[in-house]
Amino acid sequence: MGVAFYFAFAAVPLANKQLQGEERLVALRRHAKFYHVTFLLTMSLMVVTGAWRLTDYKIFLGMKYFNDVSTVLIVKLLIFFAVYILAAYQSFGLALRITGTGEKAMQDSVSAELVDGVVGRMRSIAILNLILMSATAYVGLMLSRIPYFTK
Repeated sequence: MGVAFYFAFAAVPLANKQLQGEERLVALRRHAKFYHVTFLLTMSLMVVTGAWRLTDYKIFLGMKYFNDVSTVLIVKLLIFFAVYILAAYQSFGLALRITGTGEKAMQDSVSAELVDGVVGRMRSIAILNLILMSATAYVGLMLSRIPYFTK
């Protein structure tokens, strides 16, 4: 959530406010390149670390696991899936249009209109993802109402 907040409310507004011309475009491209790699990496780590804990819940709850945890988990995973799909679109559908691949791609000239359009859409999706990730966190906190978590 921190990376999405940084991109949507710090990096892009500051670059737009403080920088001009080519310097602004290069900064926006660098922020987009940093954002899409970091965001997808941290999202993947969240999925893996969450899956580690499921084994403990299954062992403790036995057959009650499906009644107690599955509904909450399905809702959480559906919301998170939407976040991940939007993040993949940001990274591979949008960011690669302005950053390309490899270091030489950052040196290619890209029109200001393309950079502004892509970064604007990425920022909008980052804000939407923040809302969806907050919903995911809320649903995840609902797990604390399951008896396993209160012991």
